[in-house]
Amino acid sequence: MRLFFINKKDFDIDKLNTKEERMRLVRDIVVLNIILFQMLWLAFNSLYSTQIFKEFLDLISVDFTRLYGKYIYDNFEIVELVFTTFYLLEFFQSWYESYKDKQFAKWYFYPFVYFYDFIGSFPGMHVFRLFRVFALLARWHKLEVINLENLGLVRTALHVKEVVVEEISDAVVINVLESAKDELSSGGYANQKFMSDVVKPYQENLSIWISRKVMHAMQETYSNRQEVLEQYVSVLIEDAVKQNDEMKDIKKVPIVGDYASSRLEDAISDIVYKVINDLFEDIASERNEDVLKEVVYEVMEGMLFSKTKDENGQLVQELGSTILDAVISRVGVKQWQMREKMWEDEKQKDLEEKRKHREQITQQNQVQSKDSLK
Repeated sequence: MRLFFINKKDFDIDKLNTKEERMRLVRDIVVLNIILFQMLWLAFNSLYSTQIFKEFLDLISVDFTRLYGKYIYDNFEIVELVFTTFYLLEFFQSWYESYKDKQFAKWYFYPFVYFYDFIGSFPGMHVFRLFRVFALLARWHKLEVINLENLGLVRTALHVKEVVVEEISDAVVINVLESAKDELSSGGYANQKFMSDVVKPYQENLSIWISRKVMHAMQETYSNRQEVLEQYVSVLIEDAVKQNDEMKDIKKVPIVGDYASSRLEDAISDIVYKVINDLFEDIASERNEDVLKEVVYEVMEGMLFSKTKDENGQLVQELGSTILDAVISRVGVKQWQMREKMWEDEKQKDLEEKRKHREQITQQNQVQSKDSLK
């Protein structure tokens, strides 16, 4: 992980619209690197106070160890004072810019919001300077100037957080669903009350939805099966006429019997088919949507909310248990494992592409070598 953001490629400055914002970014980069540099210097200075570290430095350079101890270690309070002065000046500069840009409703809100900047300016308050580092990185990430997810440590921390949150939330959700399933299976709620509490409030909307689905299905199906239905009606009428005694008597009439029976058969087929055709078209017509909706509503009322049907409880138990089982199985799927597999597949794909690219370069070099030998 890179600690210092000093390369231009680390920043997408096109996200900043004004020159002032870009100058502020430059200043923030300077402050960030100074804070990190000072933290490393403090760590070095603390190690210098140990004898074993001094002996290690003596192995490298005795003069450096002596000069550092005489001019820097013994006067480190002055060094801290220089850093403190720099941090305070930068803090008051930022406060003035906030007041000038009217960032807050009152001018004195700034030190309360950015208290860690002010406290961290003083010696001994180094932890608050780390807060400022995190605040700067978070602000840049929010402005899309940088993408913290490109840093391996941040990406790993976010992944670990997602794994922990998902495992805990999945365990809680599954436990709640299992409890609901047990209560449903015991029959404590699989009764008319379930219907009244869950289904009844949506009965009107369900009726509209089902009626429109029925209308659409009838329109599509009937338009595609109209000829088949007509042939089917003709076959049924023909069979019925052949078995009808009155039609047999008509056929016995000399000369006109067969003609009359044939015409009667055609007339009956036309009438029956027209009745069925008009029936389907009326049901599928939008003008009868309200009628169909009322029919569906009454059917639902009779099937689901009839107090005389004891099988409703068993139906609700089975349906509810099946739904909860499906939800539990879905919740049990580890999304973080799927993400890891996807990342691994992408990594393998990238490695494969790089390998192929290297092989192509190698082959090209071999061809060029052979050509040069010729």
